[in-house]
Amino acid sequence: MWAVAWARPNAYEPGVDKRRLILVAMWVAALAAIAAIYLNLEPEPLEGASTTAGDAPTYLAGEDTAPPASRASLPVAEDTPRVSAYRGGGRHTGRTPFVGPSSARRLWRTELGGRITAQPVMGADGTIYVPAHDHALHAVSPEGEPGWRAQLHQRAWAAALVLDDGDVVVGSDADAFFRLRADDGAVAWRVRTEGDADGAPAVAADGTIYFTAGPHVYAVDGDGEVQWRFQARGPFLLSSPAIDSDGTLYIGSIDDHVYAIAPDGRMRWEYETEGDISSSPVIGDDGTIFVGSDDQHVHAITRDGELRWRTHVDGYVRAPVALGRNDDVVAAIYGPQPRVVSLAARDGALRWYFPVAVSESPEIGVASGPLVDGEGNVYFGAHDDFVYALTPDGDLRWIERTGADVDSAPILREDGVLLVGCDDGFLYAIGQGEDGPDDAGAGADAGVGAEPAEEASAASEAPATDQPANEVPANEAPANDVPANDEPATEEPAVDEPVEADEGAAE
Repeated sequence: MWAVAWARPNAYEPGVDKRRLILVAMWVAALAAIAAIYLNLEPEPLEGASTTAGDAPTYLAGEDTAPPASRASLPVAEDTPRVSAYRGGGRHTGRTPFVGPSSARRLWRTELGGRITAQPVMGADGTIYVPAHDHALHAVSPEGEPGWRAQLHQRAWAAALVLDDGDVVVGSDADAFFRLRADDGAVAWRVRTEGDADGAPAVAADGTIYFTAGPHVYAVDGDGEVQWRFQARGPFLLSSPAIDSDGTLYIGSIDDHVYAIAPDGRMRWEYETEGDISSSPVIGDDGTIFVGSDDQHVHAITRDGELRWRTHVDGYVRAPVALGRNDDVVAAIYGPQPRVVSLAARDGALRWYFPVAVSESPEIGVASGPLVDGEGNVYFGAHDDFVYALTPDGDLRWIERTGADVDSAPILREDGVLLVGCDDGFLYAIGQGEDGPDDAGAGADAGVGAEPAEEASAASEAPATDQPANEVPANEAPANDVPANDEPATEEPAVDEPVEADEGAAE
């Protein structure tokens, strides 16, 4: 009897069945939780066509190369900034012809439900499109009233792009890139990618759409068919492609390289820095390519992939630079000396800097890409919960408090209203303060879905900084490197002379 009981304990101990049922229930619950997590990470079946790279060719960095050819004399595409695209369009200039407010007043703010790191973009009818970390792309009216909300199935970090017909394309961490209808946000098509689609898309003159996901640059047509992929050396890309006048793409990579990619997907050249590149390249007015890196330098590169100059700025440069109105480039810097700096476009010499009193941490500072308006004023957000406006010479114009860090790059509407997302999940509209000129762009009143500004602006009290904005102490000025070494330059680099091959050499 005891032997039987030992072999079959549940036959004589009813409590064992209960324990077994509890154990089975726990396993079922665990499997259900795993399934729920998987379904949350993977896009659900959506309306519209779904494509993959399929048989499209994949070109490898360093292996599949385009025939060598000098491109130094190419014309530079006209600077026609658009609020429908990241950083104003294919060149990523970060400039706008519109003029922002001379003093600040919050017109409205609209809560979208998740952290906003992406730059807003606008359609022709004034609709504002904002990707957010609530796994959605939001359409917001010009007055701040929420419109449709399109499911992206995971966080979206980077800006969307409004196409000529009004449709919107955007990527997300769901390993997918979407085309959404302008009228209701319905999915027209999506491309399944091999990795998070975390770079803002760009569109070429022929309608080809370029975006990054995982280690790849994708080229897709208007129907979502993949034409080709370029595979970088590293594991993933965060940069947005800049597009030159001949269709060449420039892209930064976490593997420390800038890649030049021909329109057919093959590599023209690669330029190596000494740190990760999260920022997007910018094409200057003379064709020079500017890019920041975690090696704490801003690099100026020729169209043939050769170093023109590089300037040490004492912190990571993770946002794209902006082209100023005074033949300068404006860069946002992380700690240990968080600030915004102006460098001469010709040789990288420091013009001015504006310090931001945040932290000495190398992971904190200014992540918001600076915006330069039609008069040369500079706008950006920082990790101190403020949006800043500076004069063309780097003096403080005004500041406006938000509810959290500002990682999003701002844009300006034609009426002078500044739009910027915030880590608190709100989209902010900042217009002309009451002490400004009557004809300054003050924007529309708050809409039904917006929260109007009932609080006074914080512009009258700036965070304390240790130094004036436009003074450059000699012992703290970033070093302007000669191409051959890392010592501070004693002479102005010769712009038209070849650089040494051992510094940032192109392949």
